Amino acid sequence: MGARRRLAIALAALCAWPALASAHPVLVASSPALGTTAAAPPREVRLAFAVAVEAELLRAQVTGPGGEVVSGAPRLEAGDPSVVVLPVVAGRPGRYLARWRVLSGDGHPGIGGGAFAVGTPAAPLPRTTRGGGEDHRPLNVLARLLVLTAPAALLGLAVLRAWVVGPAWRSGGLRPPGRPVADGCRDRVGAALAGAASGWWRAWGAAVAAGAAGLALAPVALLRSLDAGAGDLPDLLLRTRWGASWLVQAGALLAVAAAGSALRASPAARAPAPGAAWGVALVAPPAVALGAVSWAGHASSGADRAVDIGADVLHGWATAAWLGGLLGIMVVLVPALRRLDGDDRLRLAAASVVRFSSLAVGAVAVLAVTGVYRALAELSSLEDLARTPYGRALAVKLGIFAAMLAAGAYNRLVLHPRLERAALGLEPDDRGAAARLRASVCAELALGLALMTAVAVLVSLAPPA
Repeated sequence: MGARRRLAIALAALCAWPALASAHPVLVASSPALGTTAAAPPREVRLAFAVAVEAELLRAQVTGPGGEVVSGAPRLEAGDPSVVVLPVVAGRPGRYLARWRVLSGDGHPGIGGGAFAVGTPAAPLPRTTRGGGEDHRPLNVLARLLVLTAPAALLGLAVLRAWVVGPAWRSGGLRPPGRPVADGCRDRVGAALAGAASGWWRAWGAAVAAGAAGLALAPVALLRSLDAGAGDLPDLLLRTRWGASWLVQAGALLAVAAAGSALRASPAARAPAPGAAWGVALVAPPAVALGAVSWAGHASSGADRAVDIGADVLHGWATAAWLGGLLGIMVVLVPALRRLDGDDRLRLAAASVVRFSSLAVGAVAVLAVTGVYRALAELSSLEDLARTPYGRALAVKLGIFAAMLAAGAYNRLVLHPRLERAALGLEPDDRGAAARLRASVCAELALGLALMTAVAVLVSLAPPA
């Protein structure tokens, strides 16, 4: 593959990840081959899937010409968990039907069936007689969207408050070199940030509630996709990698809820900067939750598992810092700026935007490196962008991401320099800064929500490969 072609694929797939390499348990081969006729009844039926499947959620059987079950308990082939083996009792000529229900290691369901014949079949045999296990039903997409966005919002909100707005307040805001902090500036800015803290807490509580709802819906949606019942819930949660990840995410949500409740009951709840220790307590649990998503997700299915998971984790953290930070700007910084006048408002806005802009640039750099790495490993052709459902969904996501980059470029190249020059006294007071900041962040947040929705859809679609 030429260098230009590889570069084009990498750039096109930059924002597809972490939706690349969706490992779906699609049947790729069988013995006897479905839709064919065998000379004699087989001693066993072997079903080979595209990816490894979980033994605990495995359900498969073969029925004979009279509808009787002629297979024993299914098992995974030793050394190859992508192959299901069903021992078959010697039968008679006629039509046989194999049915299966499987769950891939990264949590994708698969349901299907197919017929084969022994002797001369009475009618033509279709290769498959049943399909199912769709992972892109509305409930599945909603659950995945909540599970992805809630920890990202929690992480970004904490980072924004503890390491962007807090230090901007402590520094007294951006001001000309040599000019001391104006009398009462920190007190006025601190009071404005304290008054806006209630909005931050409402957003934080909404993110916790969204995470709880997503975790409650996720196993329900997955069991429905598997045509399984409540009796399979213990096996799903306690004996699969997807379940282990779910338990870690649930534990992380409980930990961050406990930390937030303790902070909210303390005097630091309305402080302009809650302190580094509180920041770590609020950041660490959602960071662990995002790591658990990567550990049991698509990155865990590749050959270079450790590197892929590490890249996926970094990608998730960078996304959270960027999009969650934008949410933090909307719920705490913009309301605080409305409570201030003149130089106080300008200098807090300038200091905060400068710090967040540096954070966002770093996040985009991480997104670029990790995204290109994964893209080069997963994509081989750009033609699938137009001819497959996965490709078309990816194309939509690419357009959203391009719009987000444009909005971010406006902040970095236009709004940021304006605020900085005005705060340093190099230009007249930029009185419309707060309004422009709010409009820009609103646009980025709307695009970010659309982007996360596209991710939730993409990870439920099988890629062309």
